[in-house]
Amino acid sequence: MLKFKYFAAYIIPLLGLLTFNTTGLYAYTGLFFLYLLVPILEQIIPKNTYNLSKIEKKLAKEDMFFDLVLYLSVPLHLLVTYQFLITVSNSELPLSDLIACILMMGTILGVNGINIGHELGHKTEHTVKRVLAHIMLLTAIQNHFIPYHNGGHHKDIGTPEDFTSAKEGDIFYFFALRSQIGGYFKTWVLESKRLKNEDKSQLLNPMITYALLQMLYLFSIYYFGGLYLLFLYFITSVYGISILEAQNYFAHYGLRRKMQENGRYERVQPKHSWNSDHIIGRVLLFELTRHSDHHHMGAKPYHLLESKEKSPNLPYGYPAMLVLSYFPFLFKPIMKKQLALYNSE
Repeated sequence: MLKFKYFAAYIIPLLGLLTFNTTGLYAYTGLFFLYLLVPILEQIIPKNTYNLSKIEKKLAKEDMFFDLVLYLSVPLHLLVTYQFLITVSNSELPLSDLIACILMMGTILGVNGINIGHELGHKTEHTVKRVLAHIMLLTAIQNHFIPYHNGGHHKDIGTPEDFTSAKEGDIFYFFALRSQIGGYFKTWVLESKRLKNEDKSQLLNPMITYALLQMLYLFSIYYFGGLYLLFLYFITSVYGISILEAQNYFAHYGLRRKMQENGRYERVQPKHSWNSDHIIGRVLLFELTRHSDHHHMGAKPYHLLESKEKSPNLPYGYPAMLVLSYFPFLFKPIMKKQLALYNSE
């Protein structure tokens, strides 16, 4: 029965539907729940560090339920996206309701669209999962995420070569710009090198396809809703992308891999990722919070990820850390203390 807890991840898009179909204070119900209530609950509810036994892992590997939860997330996400566009296209929508809709949809794009796309995108040999991953990422204008994340971030985490690994002292807003812009152009280089090594034409660079798909997607929004709707969707996507970058920011903040005598960086270890075993964040984010194990084996399904004893732990759960990332004057001293605690062990 414990596996059904992952259906709780649907709470976020369902809260989106509530936001898009209510007004006034009720439209802020989802934001209040996710940004205030969940962080508080995670400080009250004990952490859950339980790892599956060998028998449980074997059964879980063969259980299609865990894939089904991801598959069903895709049509639900598209429904929510459609409902958002319909709602905000109403020119008579009060400004306060519009703000609630933008913040809620941005949250959905960043948490569900990109995170589920991330989980599906690691299964590069599985055509259906790869296609569904790009559908989810397309809604957040982040299709380049898969090749960069798989071929760049996982290889270079904790080094200057990785745009998505923050150094201690980095300010989130500058980091986010560097991560997005640098990561995008580096993905062109990575894919170009891959094609060259495979002796294939540069015209087959998937980044070309991604760019065309994104332009078509945005043009469709413009065609059916006009420039106003396109603008609203753009700023909503920017907020969604900022949520992705906030997670990138605190997931490896201040954790650096050492250069060895042979000129290579030490191998990726649990100590190079911040973890959180808070159960609510684990479920809402499909175990992304068990980040060390994810970097140990990127293709490992979310439901098999384990809590690592040697991994440094965040002072708060992922939802709280997300909020703190936007406030450098709070985030930096908190993480300075946490880094000092970790480095003293």
